[in-house]
Amino acid sequence: MKRINLLLSLFLAILLLTAWVSADGNISVSSTPVGATIYLDGVPTGSTTNAVIGAASGSHTILLQLTGYQDYTQSVVVNDNQTSVVSLTLTAVVAAPTISSISPTSGYNSSIVTVTVSGTGFSTSPTIVLAQSGQTNITATSVSVAGTTSITCQFPITGKPAGVWNVVVTNPDGQSATSVFTIYNAGSAITLLSITPNNGLVNNTITITSLTGTNFLSMATMKLSRTGYNDIPGTAVYSSSTKIGGTFNLTSRAPGTYQVCVSNDATTYVCGLSFVIYTSDTVNGTLYVQSSPSGASIYVDSAYMGKTTMTLYNITPGSHTIHLLLSGYNDWSDTITVTSGNTINEYATLKATATDATTAPTSTPTTVKTTLKVTTAKVPTTYPKTTTTTQKSPVEGAMVLGAVGLGIVAFHRKY
Repeated sequence: MKRINLLLSLFLAILLLTAWVSADGNISVSSTPVGATIYLDGVPTGSTTNAVIGAASGSHTILLQLTGYQDYTQSVVVNDNQTSVVSLTLTAVVAAPTISSISPTSGYNSSIVTVTVSGTGFSTSPTIVLAQSGQTNITATSVSVAGTTSITCQFPITGKPAGVWNVVVTNPDGQSATSVFTIYNAGSAITLLSITPNNGLVNNTITITSLTGTNFLSMATMKLSRTGYNDIPGTAVYSSSTKIGGTFNLTSRAPGTYQVCVSNDATTYVCGLSFVIYTSDTVNGTLYVQSSPSGASIYVDSAYMGKTTMTLYNITPGSHTIHLLLSGYNDWSDTITVTSGNTINEYATLKATATDATTAPTSTPTTVKTTLKVTTAKVPTTYPKTTTTTQKSPVEGAMVLGAVGLGIVAFHRKY
C-alpha cells in the first residue's frame, strides 16, 4: 500500500512540474549598438549582448538604456515554451545647439551682411533667423555648416529697422540656441578726426592714446592700411562714441605712410587719417599746430593730418606747406622748414570770411547822385542880397571927378 501511495505522489509531482515548466517562455533581446542594459518589468536582467531572458507566460515590459542614446520601451507577450524576439536600433541623443560667438555682432541696414556663428550641436540643415518682437523674421540665406561647430550665412538687412535682434539657430528636432545681433542705421557712419600719436617706430608696439571721431561702437575695430601692403590689425579699446584707444604691433612692418581705418562691424571700414611708420635711422621733426578758433582741418603737403590743436610727429625734414581749413573762415597757409630732431610751432589766427554787408561800396550812380545833392543844397548867404544890384549915388561920382581935376591942375602948375 505504501508503495502505491509513493508512486501516486511521484506521478502527481511530475504532472505539477510539467505544468509549471510549460508555463514559461523566453525573450531574445538585441540592439544596435550592443551593450544596452535590459530591464524586464523594471528589474535589470543583463545587457543586449546575446541576451535570452526567461520569462513567465504573459505580457511584459522591456526597457533598454544606453548612455548617449534615447531610452527605448517595448511591450512583449511571452507564450508557453516559445521565444519572443525584441531587436531594435537605438536613437542617439542629440544635444541642444549652443552659440558661443557671432562675428560680426552688428551691421548697417544698407547692405547684406555675412555672419559666422560658432558653437556646438549644429545639425547639417539648421534654420537661422533674426527675430525681433513685432517684426517679421529675417531668414538667413547661403547657409553653410562646417561640422557641428560653425555656420556661415548671410542676413539681408537692407532697410530693416535698427535695434537689437535675436539670432536663433534651430535644428530639425526643434531644439534651438539664441544670441544677439544689432542693426544700425546707415546714416550713423563713422567719422575720423585725429589720432595721437600719428607715428611709430618699426618693430615696436605703439599705444594709441586717443583716436577721436564720431559714432564709435563698443565693438569697434581698427587697422592700418596701405596700398600694396598687408593691413596691420590693431587692438581697439573703446572709451566712448567719440574716442577709442588701443595698440598697433609694428613688428616687421614696412616703413611708410598708412591710413588709419575704423569699423563698427569688422567689415565696413572708414579710413582717412595718416599714420607714419619710420625706421630708427630716420630722425625726423615735430610740428605743433594751433589755430584761433580751433577745430581747423590740418593738411601737410595736401595730406589730411587731423584738426587743431595737435602735435604732428615724424615730419620728414625739409620744406612743407601747411593749409588750415575751417568753415566760415578764410583758408590759411604757410610754408615751413622742418629740421631733424626739432619742433616747429605754428600759430594761426583765422579771419572770418567777409559777408555781403561788409563788402566795399561799388562806384555806382547812386553814390554820385548822393554827393551832388549834398554839394548843391541851398545854404543861406551871410551877405545882403542887394549888394550886387544897388546903384552908386551921383554925389559920389562928382567927388571922384573933382579929385581927378584938381590933380591935373596941380600937375600943370608944377611944370
